[in-house]
Amino acid sequence: MAMIVLVMIFAIGTYWIKQRVQYQTNLLSKSIIHGSTLGYQKFLDNYFDNYDQIISQVAYVYDKIDINTGQKQSILRALLESDSTLVAIGILDNGRYLESVVRDLKDSIPDFESILKQPNEKVNAKVFSERFLFVGNSGSNKSYGILIDLQSLHKQFIWGNIYTSVYQVVINQHEQCIYHPDINRVGKTYALPKRLLDNVDIEHKQLDTLHLAQSDFLQLPVFKQYKRMNFRNDTWFVLNVSPGFEVKDMVAEQERNMFLLFFLFLAMLLLIIVFSIINWKREFLLRANAEQEHLNLQLKHEKQKSETISIKLELLRSGLNSHFMFNSLGTVKALMRKNADAARDMLKDLSQLYRYQLTIEGEQMVTLQDELNFTQKYVDVINLRSNSSIVMNISGLNDYLDYKVLPVSLQLLVENCIKHNIASETQPLSIDIDLKEGRIIVENELRPKETIGEASGKGLKNLNARYKLLAEQECTFTIKNGRFIATMPLIN
Repeated sequence: MAMIVLVMIFAIGTYWIKQRVQYQTNLLSKSIIHGSTLGYQKFLDNYFDNYDQIISQVAYVYDKIDINTGQKQSILRALLESDSTLVAIGILDNGRYLESVVRDLKDSIPDFESILKQPNEKVNAKVFSERFLFVGNSGSNKSYGILIDLQSLHKQFIWGNIYTSVYQVVINQHEQCIYHPDINRVGKTYALPKRLLDNVDIEHKQLDTLHLAQSDFLQLPVFKQYKRMNFRNDTWFVLNVSPGFEVKDMVAEQERNMFLLFFLFLAMLLLIIVFSIINWKREFLLRANAEQEHLNLQLKHEKQKSETISIKLELLRSGLNSHFMFNSLGTVKALMRKNADAARDMLKDLSQLYRYQLTIEGEQMVTLQDELNFTQKYVDVINLRSNSSIVMNISGLNDYLDYKVLPVSLQLLVENCIKHNIASETQPLSIDIDLKEGRIIVENELRPKETIGEASGKGLKNLNARYKLLAEQECTFTIKNGRFIATMPLIN
């Protein structure tokens, strides 16, 4: 019974999802078409705004009375050369043709002066000779304007790969085609729907409606959408045409997959039920034994983990002590050949260092005060050997001397600075020790020594491993602005 109810719920859910997908598909198709055409519409607005700006510049030249005719023609020539689609620019003042510049074309262009002297109507933008678009101010005593070659404009759009999934048709209020992907339609009459011309105040919602129709250019079903475009106080119309392949066609295969998924679900449900019945008894009997074994394994694991931590700590500490004593004895040996008094002083310091090593044997933490004293004594030993080539600057630690650190941790960081950097009596190596945000910072200027091969970094790795085991915190080692910066936690 439960299985039948589950199947019915799944079937109802599948049907509901299918209906929702179809509904969302219709919304998505409209959204995609609206979104894509909006981008192209902005492109058209920007492109024709450039012509409007050129007209404004021509008007400025027209009104500029303090420049002569030659200067005006020079400015108009520069404007003409600024856009390859322009073929002529002219100015008419009180019936007298003042200035004009014309681009050389193989084909003849209309008489620009006669266009500016339109006797019966004022023209802002109109196509002449089925090829040239006049834009400007004509039919008055003061006229000026530009002449645009629509074939050149068509090439600009086509060569620029402006359109991909949508193409557009631009028509002016005289039902003249300003742009069409088919160049043979450019400049010709392009009939607009009667509803657009009869009612200029048509609501934007009605104008923006998608209409499924047959494309006269693509020869396939398309969505057509008209939008108003204002240009030079004229009302133009932009026809956006999108292929009529509805999004639901693209998801039809997914709907079929949903039915396959439904039957696959039924088959898997049966297999799961059968498999569950077979294994239920066996799992029930094994569960108690498995839980007991798991508890035993956990106890064993914790015991092994504790033993492993102790072994690791001993190994890390012994490795550190051996490394430090080896370097110290080598230093004593070198000093004995050069300066016996210095060697004796150094042996005295080494005995104190070694006594500290014996004192902290078995200790997991020491005070910062003890570690600072040990580190300072170590630097004194190094300076005896190298004529005070190491300068250690300590600041900001006085209020934290009772806090804890790992044994031989601060000394190891200082030793790392000395071991890998050049230091001399004339150019001492300065090591800065400070505290910030609960971490001790050891910092020095990078003066790398020339060594064969790369340093193993065993000391720093051991120190980081010890902190992770004992304090569950880590040290950090970074290079920034030519300085090596090491930090380690201060334990409260």
